Amino acid sequence: MIKTLPLAELDKFADNIYEAVVIVAKRARQINELQKRMLDSETESITSGDNYDDEGVSKDLVDRQYLKLPKPTSIALQEMLEGKLSREYPEK
Repeated sequence: MIKTLPLAELDKFADNIYEAVVIVAKRARQINELQKRMLDSETESITSGDNYDDEGVSKDLVDRQYLKLPKPTSIALQEMLEGKLSREYPEK
């Protein structure tokens, strides 16, 4: 089910809503990169063997089910609402 985002709640964690959106977006990019690395390392370990059929398809990949990961934006938004994200600005 789709939930309405509590924008007033996001405003508590940043000076304004736009800053909150930027914080969530940057964290989502970090999470996305971590998920990519995890999938790449998993795929690399599967494809490193000689377990291929005649068409070049890995038998391990055929047997495995599709891996569905949570969306990075949803994770980042949840982290912000739980107060797990902090912001730091570089010194001038």
